[in-house]
Amino acid sequence: MAGHKTIYIDYSRCIGCETCEAVCRFTHGLPRVNMTRAKDGVMMPLYCRHCETPYCVRACPRGALLKGREGEVLLEPALCEGCETKNCLLACPYGGIFMTMMTEAMVKCDLCLSRRAVGLGPACVEMCPCGAMFYADPDEIAELHTDFAQAAEKRVLAHIRPKVK
Repeated sequence: MAGHKTIYIDYSRCIGCETCEAVCRFTHGLPRVNMTRAKDGVMMPLYCRHCETPYCVRACPRGALLKGREGEVLLEPALCEGCETKNCLLACPYGGIFMTMMTEAMVKCDLCLSRRAVGLGPACVEMCPCGAMFYADPDEIAELHTDFAQAAEKRVLAHIRPKVK
């Protein structure tokens, strides 16, 4: 679905403060943005990019992941419970699907579906203290994705999917 909005993080602006994870935990009980520490010590948030053609949806053997009517990738926890393959976790190139000790189901961002239903935006975007998070459509993201932002994102992606030598 072309033109759907998603979250975009400009990692060149992100200070690793963990506000996005904390507000997500407050809003949903379990965070759907996950902070991780790179080998150089830098903290960075990992999140679902709500891909137009998501690998995770195709990889899920139970049909627990699906595309929502606004293009978001949604998780149906009742279908996810008990899956032993965790194929979705492996299929996501962005590290945007998480396992927790609190539930058998995987956890992932739904772009604050309940908040959007009442006209609000994703909580993490609204609370980001350094203006690194945006709720934007692909055209807006293209404008935000400067050379500096691309270089920062490349470092993050190298942490998520390091090249094996």
